Amino acid sequence: MRRGTLLPAIAFSLLVVAAASALVMNKLWIDAAEVELQSVAEASALAAAGDYLGDDLLKPGFDADAAVEQAKQRAAEVAASNLVGGQPVSLTITGDDTDVVFGRRVDNGIDPETVFLLTNKNPSVVEVRASRSRDLGNPINLFYPGVTKRAHADATMIVEVTFDNRIDHFVAAPARPIPAFPFAILANDPLGKRTDTWANMIEAGQGADEYAYNEVTHEVVKQADGIPEMILKSVPLKSDPLEGNVQLLDFNNDLNDQNIIQQIHNGLSQLDMQPWNNRLQAHQEIEMTGLGNITTPIQFALESQIGQQKLCLLYNQVSAMDVPGWTSLTCEGVVAIRILKVIPESGEAATVIIQPTVLTTKSAVLAQFFDETADYPDLPPNLAEMMVEPKIITPNKYVYKIYVSR
Repeated sequence: MRRGTLLPAIAFSLLVVAAASALVMNKLWIDAAEVELQSVAEASALAAAGDYLGDDLLKPGFDADAAVEQAKQRAAEVAASNLVGGQPVSLTITGDDTDVVFGRRVDNGIDPETVFLLTNKNPSVVEVRASRSRDLGNPINLFYPGVTKRAHADATMIVEVTFDNRIDHFVAAPARPIPAFPFAILANDPLGKRTDTWANMIEAGQGADEYAYNEVTHEVVKQADGIPEMILKSVPLKSDPLEGNVQLLDFNNDLNDQNIIQQIHNGLSQLDMQPWNNRLQAHQEIEMTGLGNITTPIQFALESQIGQQKLCLLYNQVSAMDVPGWTSLTCEGVVAIRILKVIPESGEAATVIIQPTVLTTKSAVLAQFFDETADYPDLPPNLAEMMVEPKIITPNKYVYKIYVSR
């Protein structure tokens, strides 16, 4: 046989292998870029929703258009800080065809599929479109363009994030306690004699407006911000616990100072919520044991939480118990607050100035995703459904859950 007759065949085989490898590499590169784009779109949409759900929602004269524009800017900043194929992602947030839009999902009246209604008025969905394309001048650069005759590729990912405040209850996870303070605030006075209630000071706007929380410096400043404040007053030791308008709660802590302090710092864990089947109800009544005294160690713990957003309960019905300072109360309703100032008083009492806030938490369980019939696993489905009364969930303007919906 003549020497070199295999060289053309080997060369051709290498060419085929190289071309196939180029195609595989290109496909893997595009797939990786699409995964990265998906992550960028999700992160940007979540950031936009979180920015929109700020304390401005509680202020009179809330400017929805301005809030949406600010949220779009936040989405663009998050996208630009992430790389896809080694290059940052740019979102168009101005003009008629923007990559970030707010709106609502509504029934189309024809089939179960909903349609996206573009609006800045009371939105519940934010949609983000993240693209790398030749039309935008930022395509995905591919490997071996000389072999595949293709130098660039396009990729687009569209993500929708929903924010909902129709909350049934809150649950703690192993590494994620419920972000709640172990105390309750007087919601209302059925007799109409007290004005130091949440209904009067916050809902009716009768509280003073002297403080504001600076989100940039994380400091409380002495200035009005359009959100009323409420003054919580505990009672001195050995005095009537019903005279105050705040009660520490026995979330499996035996009303022990150290246990309460731990819950103030860390929130409510699965162990803390064990007696309530790990559910902090957002609307149903909860029978609790309370304490009208806030001692100095607990005051220091509360002071360390100034500026932090946390949940807390409201109560209406309360009565004194035989143990000094202890109370029996019925809590109903969850709100979100921010501590602004803690002022020690004589007799181991305290004045705590708080204001409402808008909080988003993963611990929230939405009513639309909660199946109460799961509580009756041994009953036939039809009988279990008959035992569950239909619920009408009132939206909670202080607490939202954000999740990727599409």
